[in-house]
Amino acid sequence: MLSTKVDYYDGAGMMKVPDAVLAKLAVRSSLTPDSAKLILAMVGLPARGKSFICHKLHAFLSWSGHKTKVFNAGQKRRSGSDGLTSELRRKRSHADFFSASNEEAVNAREQVAMETLDELLHWLASDGEVALFDATNSKRSRRAAVVARAKETLGERVSVVFIESLCDDEAVLEANLVAKVRASPDFSGLDEADALADLRLRISNYEAVYEPVVDEEGAYVKLYNLSSKVTAHQVFGRMSKSVLPYMMSLHVRDRPVYLTAHLPGSDGHSIGNGSEFATKLAQWWLRTHKVDYSASVPLRLLSSTQPAAIFAASEISAQTGAPQTHQSGLNPLDRGTTASSGDQLLSSMTFEERFAGGESFRDLVRRLEPSLLEIEASMEPVLVLAHGSPCRALRAYFLNIPVEECMGVASSDGASALANEKHAVVELLPKVGGGWQEVIHHL
Repeated sequence: MLSTKVDYYDGAGMMKVPDAVLAKLAVRSSLTPDSAKLILAMVGLPARGKSFICHKLHAFLSWSGHKTKVFNAGQKRRSGSDGLTSELRRKRSHADFFSASNEEAVNAREQVAMETLDELLHWLASDGEVALFDATNSKRSRRAAVVARAKETLGERVSVVFIESLCDDEAVLEANLVAKVRASPDFSGLDEADALADLRLRISNYEAVYEPVVDEEGAYVKLYNLSSKVTAHQVFGRMSKSVLPYMMSLHVRDRPVYLTAHLPGSDGHSIGNGSEFATKLAQWWLRTHKVDYSASVPLRLLSSTQPAAIFAASEISAQTGAPQTHQSGLNPLDRGTTASSGDQLLSSMTFEERFAGGESFRDLVRRLEPSLLEIEASMEPVLVLAHGSPCRALRAYFLNIPVEECMGVASSDGASALANEKHAVVELLPKVGGGWQEVIHHL
């Protein structure tokens, strides 16, 4: 007879977990801790954005403080262990080289992949933390070999997660094909029509033997059409906390990101000349972009929660109609008891070193992650209204520069533009391969 003493919907009573569920949870528990070493192995047909994803993940993981490196099988195929003649290099780039019926080519490609994997494992065995294996890895036998060789070399210290990039959107795929033939050395010297024909034949050869990743292979993430849909399996630890949310934010929409650090003083509280700067910035935006805000609002404002930043964001929003969001993650670096120290001290600090009673650069990056993900996910231009330290840390991500190299005395035009007293804007423009180009505007 069923008990009616506890109402299922009122949240009362103790929960009895069935044995079958406990068995599943035991698997999850074993996967939750971060392994010492992590391999992110790409999977996918050509022109599906694998190298783009690798580039973005490398920038994000390096910025987050992980020792990260990309190992690209295609680059090794083109160069060879001891160098290649120009004739052999052309042969290794032709569609016939990727045919499953070409036994010699199949063996050569497998050798290249395993040599690349061996280099990756050697690097991880020394002091590497996260390795990105950029290859098609299109068959289960290859993926099983990756896992087996990783476990043989590094034992239980290593985890392997497959990242499969899938594309069934014809418009996205066509754009990827064109971008690849224009940028890849494989198609150097060919006109675009011939290059596209060769690439399509290469893809057809891969499609004939392609095997999607399945649950039995272990942990994986599947991205569809560059993150319009994401599926994850057995993904926990650092992968679930930061890497997976980051990958869900990725897209290829062309839009700029603007960084401004205009507020006087290191605490960011003083409004000072914020009104003057806000007026200049709003007028510059309207003048250079010639936007009709009565029809749409193609700009997003992200500001810190310091009074001066909120004031400036409100002023710009009033003049442009752009929506504003305030985030404490964009507040200045907390220097603790050394708050009055200048940037000279920052120049000598490591990524992990923490101010007495304050923060380290790692702490700053960790709290900036939600802001970065919002910036990456935005389909519209984003204007960041913040302070010197968070803006410089964000700039380090976009330009793939170690954070600690961007935080001290300004040694570049970009860093100088983000000094608190400057009336300047650092514009970051996305590039085809996943990087960003810097342009500086003085107001």
